[in-house]
Formats: sequence, structure tokens, C-alpha cells
Amino acid sequence: MNNVYRLGCIGTGNISNAAHIPAYVSHRRIMKVTAIFDTNPDHANRTKQHYIQLMQEANSPVDWEIVICDTIDDLWSHVDIVDICTSLRFHSHYAALALQHNVHAMSEKPMARTWWEAQHVANAARTSAALFQLNDDNLFIPRYQAMRNVVESGAIGDVQHVWIARGTYSSKRAAWFFDPIEGGGGAILDYGSHAVASTWFMIGFDKEPQEVRSLGVRVKNRTRLIEGRLQTIHVDDDAHFKIRYRNPESGDWINVVIEATWSWPDLAENGSDVKGYIEVQGSKGSVTSVFDENDKEYLKITDRFFGERLIPIKSYMSEDLSFEDEMVHFCRTIEQGAESLLNAERGATIIKMINGAQLSELNRRQSVSLDEVEAFTRQFDRDGRSVLEVADRIAIAFNEPHRVGC
Repeated sequence: MNNVYRLGCIGTGNISNAAHIPAYVSHRRIMKVTAIFDTNPDHANRTKQHYIQLMQEANSPVDWEIVICDTIDDLWSHVDIVDICTSLRFHSHYAALALQHNVHAMSEKPMARTWWEAQHVANAARTSAALFQLNDDNLFIPRYQAMRNVVESGAIGDVQHVWIARGTYSSKRAAWFFDPIEGGGGAILDYGSHAVASTWFMIGFDKEPQEVRSLGVRVKNRTRLIEGRLQTIHVDDDAHFKIRYRNPESGDWINVVIEATWSWPDLAENGSDVKGYIEVQGSKGSVTSVFDENDKEYLKITDRFFGERLIPIKSYMSEDLSFEDEMVHFCRTIEQGAESLLNAERGATIIKMINGAQLSELNRRQSVSLDEVEAFTRQFDRDGRSVLEVADRIAIAFNEPHRVGC
């Protein structure tokens, strides 16, 4: 790779400073920060200094200008790629703008709060000369790739069921995560987006999502200490739902059961990014991941006729490496003129499935089709409102079950 891509940071919160900025430094020979935009200029300057300090520690002085942009329109001429790390309310807004300016865009997960706004990004991507990538680093954790290879090999037969637990008991989130308009929902979008993306990846993106049913999208721990203030939350902190996929080759179906939580996990003891519970059951056997006493990871493949075997696999003990992988992956897709694995269409479908679980909860946990999600969403498009304003209305509706008096 010969190109050094000029990178623009949009949003400079925790995920940007703690995860993405160090990844840029690790791969400084292919990407460099040239512009930063944040609605708070002090935050933008702080991130600039953080990046410069890390570069100096890596013995790579910054010998180019890093522009702090007063407005988003000031940013486009300074960059080849933007990395969007704002609150969720603005992920799709800035992604669509970037694509309209023919600037490559990668957006931190989730792609959007609602299918409505995610689809506008997908529409922009169709006509743009630039590419889009949904940054879901979990796909780059080796266990998911290893499981996909087991599925593709036919070692467990035709996939029938998948179970995954993602999340942990925690209130260590910025305040916007708990705002129905800024966050669009709670754990269901935060960890649910990881779970939907990684399980769909494992069974194959050719599998067609058909319907979604809530098994309980609720609030378990309503009183929480958030950024120093003890308060009542009005978004879900525990979401269980299932998705039915159709295999277009055989007409068979696959059920995926997801737990996404900010509370104590129910489905499994561990829902972490690198050690969380996941099991894939096929017609001939099953596969899951296990760790030995030395933290060495294996895939445990169980064949109903021939018993168990353990296959050692590469492990990432933190998400630091998967963050780096996803960014290098996007640079390579740009260089090769290829679509990213998580392109805008797939990202929008992931959000549609999550919205399906929210709509199912509104409908007393009845199964809903993806067409019903679209129909529910479109009814909010009236009065000439902007995409952002329509999505605000939808987000409020999806979170209505979680509101209580303060």
C-alpha cells in the first residue's frame, strides 16, 4: 500500500481518543490525521494534542498541518476519509454528507438509530464516487472469522441455531447513551449492533433476514450513576430478541437468539468482546469457543457421531487489534476499489433488524417482518421534516415503553 490517506475525525469523544487515535498512530504509514471537527472546539484541540503526543512517543513527529475545522463544510477539502465518532444521533447524518461530497466515510457502530436514516446513507452510497464502511470491529476478532470458516466448511452441517451474549453490567457510558433521542435506544443498539453484525457474518451475508421477535426489551436496573449523577434511565438496558433468516439456496431457515445487555447477563456468564458466549448449532453438530487455564482459545467442535475436538485459534485479548484491523481493511478496500464487507446496504439492514426487535416489543412481542419495520418507519415522514427530525420521532416512539415519571 503506497497511499497515505488524509484522515478527518468527526467527533472526539471516548471511542475516538481511547481506541481510534491509537490505531491511527499504529498505522501511521498508511493514514494520518489532517483535520478534526467537533461541535466543541476545546475537545477537538484536546484530541489534536493527544494524537501529536502519541505520534511523538512513536518517534514520528507530525510534520504536516492538522486543521481544527469551525464547521463541517470546512473539513471536506482537507481529507480523503472521515471517521465518524459522534453521538449516535449524528452517525448517519455525517456519513451521508461525506458521501455526497465524495469523501470516503467510515462510521463507528451502530450505523444509525433507525432504518430510515441508515437507508439515506445507503442511498447516498449508491451515487457517490466514495465508499462507506460500518466500523464494527467485532468482525475482526479472530474467533468470528474462525467460526465462519467452520460454518462454510460444512463441518457442523447446515446451521440451524445461533446463540450469542454481548454486553456486561456497566453504567460507564457517556450521558448521551441514555438519551432516547441521542442514542435511539440503550443496550439493544450498543451491543445488539455487534451481535447482529457478527452473527450474520458467521452464517453468511447471503442469508436473508425474514422476521424479528422481541423476547424482552426492557429496563432491569433503572437507577444508575451516570457521569456523576444518580438518575432514572429511559432506555432499555437489557434486550433479548431473535431473528429468523432464510437460506436462499435451500429455503431452510436459521434462528439467531441474541442477548444485548448493560445488566447482569442471563444467557451466559461472559458477554465480553473477546470472550463472550457464542454457540452455533448445525444439523451434524455444533461449535463454540472455549479457553483453557492459560487463556489459550479453542474452537470446540462437537460432532454427534464422532464426539468433540478442540482446534486452537488465534486470540485477541482486547479490541485494540480489531480496531486497527478494521481501519486497515477500509484503506485496502479504497485502494482496490472494492466494497467493504460491512457496506451501507448491510449496515442499514442490521439497523432494520434491531428496529424490528424494538417494534416487536411495542407490538407485545409479536413477530414482525422487515417490511413491517419499513411501513412503521415511513409513517413518521410527514410535514416536510428533515431526515434527522423524522428519525428523532421514530426514536421517541421506539423508546416509549421504557419511559417512566421522574
